[in-house]
Amino acid sequence: MGKIAEFFKRKSIKTAFTTSMLVCIVTALLLSLALSGLCQWGQSKYYRKYQIQFGVSDPEMVIGFDNTDEKEQKGSISYQTPLNLMDHFTPADRTIYNILGFLSIGVYPICFIFCIVATSILFYKRHMQKPLAILDHAAGQIANNNLDFKIVYDKEDEMGKLCSSFEKMRQALQESNEEMWRQMEERKRLNAAFSHDLRTPLTVLKGQSELLRQYAPKMTAEKVSDTSEMMHRHIVRLEEYVQTMGELQRLEDIEIVRQSITLEALCKQLEETGEAVRNGKGFSHEVIGDRDSYLNIDAAIVMRVYENLLANAVRFAKKKIMVSAELQDGYLYLNVSDDGAGFAEKDLENATKPFYKTVRETDNEHFGMGLNICKILCEKHGGYIRLSNRNGAVVTTVFRQ
Repeated sequence: MGKIAEFFKRKSIKTAFTTSMLVCIVTALLLSLALSGLCQWGQSKYYRKYQIQFGVSDPEMVIGFDNTDEKEQKGSISYQTPLNLMDHFTPADRTIYNILGFLSIGVYPICFIFCIVATSILFYKRHMQKPLAILDHAAGQIANNNLDFKIVYDKEDEMGKLCSSFEKMRQALQESNEEMWRQMEERKRLNAAFSHDLRTPLTVLKGQSELLRQYAPKMTAEKVSDTSEMMHRHIVRLEEYVQTMGELQRLEDIEIVRQSITLEALCKQLEETGEAVRNGKGFSHEVIGDRDSYLNIDAAIVMRVYENLLANAVRFAKKKIMVSAELQDGYLYLNVSDDGAGFAEKDLENATKPFYKTVRETDNEHFGMGLNICKILCEKHGGYIRLSNRNGAVVTTVFRQ
């Protein structure tokens, strides 16, 4: 029974329609023959009644004898004018007899029409009604911007494939909407952080400009020079903020260009970059996997993320920086760690947010965008970023091949 159910579940609509039509034709033909035979049997009953009444066994033949010459004609058969029993039918019997005769032929088109209509209705209810209702409901939900539902149809025929395609479209729309909302929320947080960080230099500039406007004639040249120098530093900082915001906008529009590269070639770039920027601190790297394996990645994006992580590690490391690269299940895992103080609990949750500075950062030279940029680039490459502590700070970035 399970195999039969599975067969009907996977049977295509074309096959089901062809089977239904064949069953319809055979059923209509058998039903027509049965009803036609029934009508003919009814006619024969009426005819037999009058045959018995007039004592005629065959209306077309009457057996009799000629009395002119008994010897010569004995046993001979002569044909006379046939007896037409229809002329002796009562009006009611003749009407019924004629109706039965008409029906014995008319049942053929009637049965075929009835069977075709019945088969069409049953075929629609069995194969079309449910999936069409599901698709109509889904179209209405999508039109109302409600994507929080699922399209479920268990058959694997053409309508099942259509429902599956609709479900994939719904999922794509839902993911697109979620991504759009995520970007909007990210942009709101970014604007809020940007506005917050702009407040300090703008307040300083406003205060210094008021100071110059009111007391410039009374201020010494040295004081004026110091004030102008302070204003210049904050103006430069504002310019850097604006440049950073522009860079973030460009990151949103960046395209991932995947190219084939061996793990050996990538690790060579990682080693050369680490040796160049280690700033007198120890640097070690490890490769887990076959160095001759080919990766399908955007090497420029991977190196950009790596350089950001390496710069952070150099800033916070005490003596040593460790880097490892590993291939696993179609993903490239790139780990950058240092022997510094590591991340605070608050940092683990917020360090990848824009303009966030760790609790140990007290300088104003960095805007807290490095890990946020790494997060954006990793996600664009189909991966993610993870922060942890293990004898220091550990940042794991994952890129999908």
